[in-house]
Amino acid sequence: MVDIRRSESLFQEQEEPSTKTSKNPIVRFQSFSFLGKSKQKKAPVEIGNAHAPGDPIDPEQSRHSPLAESGDGISYSLESTSLIEPEVRDTSRSCRVTVVILQAKDLKKHMLGTYVKDPYFKIRIEDISFKTSQTAELHVEVFERGMLGSEVSLGACLELHIAKLLEQNLDEKDERAKWYELFLKDGKKKMPGKVMMDIVAYIAEPEQTINVFVGTWNVGNTRPPADLSSWLPTNSFYEIVAIGAQECEYQPEASFSECGKDWLHSLRSQLGPRYKILKATSRGQMRLAVFVRDNEEKAICEVYKDSEATGVGHVMANKGGLCIAFKFWDTRLCFVNSHFAAHVGQCSARNGNYREIVGQLRVGIPGMDILSQFHHVFWLGDLNYRLDFGGIEGKSTTPPKEPWLNVVKMIKAGNLKELLQYDELAKEIKASRVLYKFEEGEITFAPTFKMQKGSLNTYSEKRLPAWCDRILWRSVEDCNVKLLSYNSSPAIMTSDHKPVAATFSLVTYSLPSFTTLGLATENDQRWHIRFTSLQAKQLRASDIGGSSDPYVLFMGPNVIREFRTKVKHKTLTPVWDPQKDLPTLVLKPFPLQRLEKEYLMVRVLDFDYTSADDSLGFTVIPISLAVAAFRKGPQETAYFSVELLRHGLPTGTLEGEMILTREKSFAKRRVDFANKLVKKTIAARNSFKNVILLKEYGCG
Repeated sequence: MVDIRRSESLFQEQEEPSTKTSKNPIVRFQSFSFLGKSKQKKAPVEIGNAHAPGDPIDPEQSRHSPLAESGDGISYSLESTSLIEPEVRDTSRSCRVTVVILQAKDLKKHMLGTYVKDPYFKIRIEDISFKTSQTAELHVEVFERGMLGSEVSLGACLELHIAKLLEQNLDEKDERAKWYELFLKDGKKKMPGKVMMDIVAYIAEPEQTINVFVGTWNVGNTRPPADLSSWLPTNSFYEIVAIGAQECEYQPEASFSECGKDWLHSLRSQLGPRYKILKATSRGQMRLAVFVRDNEEKAICEVYKDSEATGVGHVMANKGGLCIAFKFWDTRLCFVNSHFAAHVGQCSARNGNYREIVGQLRVGIPGMDILSQFHHVFWLGDLNYRLDFGGIEGKSTTPPKEPWLNVVKMIKAGNLKELLQYDELAKEIKASRVLYKFEEGEITFAPTFKMQKGSLNTYSEKRLPAWCDRILWRSVEDCNVKLLSYNSSPAIMTSDHKPVAATFSLVTYSLPSFTTLGLATENDQRWHIRFTSLQAKQLRASDIGGSSDPYVLFMGPNVIREFRTKVKHKTLTPVWDPQKDLPTLVLKPFPLQRLEKEYLMVRVLDFDYTSADDSLGFTVIPISLAVAAFRKGPQETAYFSVELLRHGLPTGTLEGEMILTREKSFAKRRVDFANKLVKKTIAARNSFKNVILLKEYGCG
């Protein structure tokens, strides 16, 4: 029996020329593959890294486990990997198909009748015919490796129509998991063995408002109480729950091999059975876990994680940041849990921790920083910023008695607004030295540090009270978040920090996508962006001579490939000539409605002959500006001016004008030109032959 704990195959619909939608949308599909492979342990399966549609996954990357025969047939232990989100769309909404292979049993080779030693599965979706309106099919095929690494197909499931799956899921109340027969290539004879799968097709709404819970707590390396209900949600109101912890290392219960598992169990017990772990990650004593409500698992794809240590030597993981990012339909979300340098007088070190984390975390689109590729970034953690009274504590970490008493009196009197005037983090944000353009809710709760353990509201005299534990957020233009609440939980008393929670409401999008086959639109036309002007100002000097050699890269999920400008040498204020220096960006064949929600991702770099090019800054340009201009008139230009960020702080501006055009793609024009040239050459040759023949026969 083959056992695959969990594997999700995520798809999205492609656009058809018609603007109508129906219960059974006409869809075009690209293929992808899913491979299950034997492994020694039955560990829970995670979604794998993204691959291009149709790319193979190397089955040799996994380890083999010995075959085991039982009364139920043959057993395997498998590891599964899935490709992430090939595009499958209709005119307005996203369709996603989730395939979970649960078991397969009695897989035998045809003719020989022997058990298959090393099976793996491929899953793809494709049209029966791209020239008709017939509905697409899901194909599940089982393979094994043959001689010299060849691939041998053993059998496949037949006629799993997406439209039927959509109908089936609307009314289904029973368990979705079913046994499916496998057939040989001819489709007539059954193959020995079968596969159990849970297959679900979903249609997304164009817009969906979701609620997000974000929590942070410095656990103090002490076992948390069993009841965390004053901090964590006790109902299933939130679609997404993200929880960060610092100093979370304590003796686990005997049933757990490590603290991280014990901690996750505590969170899951509190949240309840409706929440599933989307991704959890740890580094040192830092932990970050993101949960998704069970009915929203279908909306999730492209899940990433990364971490960065900022402790001693930038290696020790006592301080640093953890990141989990993903897409909820077409809205990109990122959560960063961080623990900055401690103690009074270390403000510059804390700012440096932020810059390092932003500069080093790498998830999602290669080459882009986290602040320039996600619609929403939530930053949480023990940021350790203190109350700045002008260095009254001197070199000692223990404050003088009188200032400590004054702060505590102000807290007990409820004079929080007056006390917040000395908040170090607020001052640093205002001065653009940390968390640039991040927002924070109004603080109406008492300082969360430093508490006496076991007390409700008593502060330790060893440190001056401070709001160390914070939650902030940053959204790109036109993607706003509504803060619902921001508070602490004094009733939890096992740590010298109080937990903090913030709740949000935001709108997510499911956007229309590709036209037929993911190629050009009708009449071989697609959208282009041309820059009629482009310049940068106040760039960072990257070279020894105090200048840079800047050029610009344009990238992202909306362009067919990476485009770059020409290099402008020895300048911090480059101006590019639109006729000579700037590329024409060719967009993927998205409809105009999608482009209104999309962004160009931009990276400015310093060219270097002898080493890797240094980054001068990141930014995004809303394509909606060009769309709005296009709607006014086909030759209207859109002006933009955007800030560049490097390591999360401003480092210059990029401005210019752009125009959105609809025309044949460059590649298509080149092919058309080549075809015309060939035709003209053939015509000229034939004409020349006719002239020679006429002369030979005296007709000239």
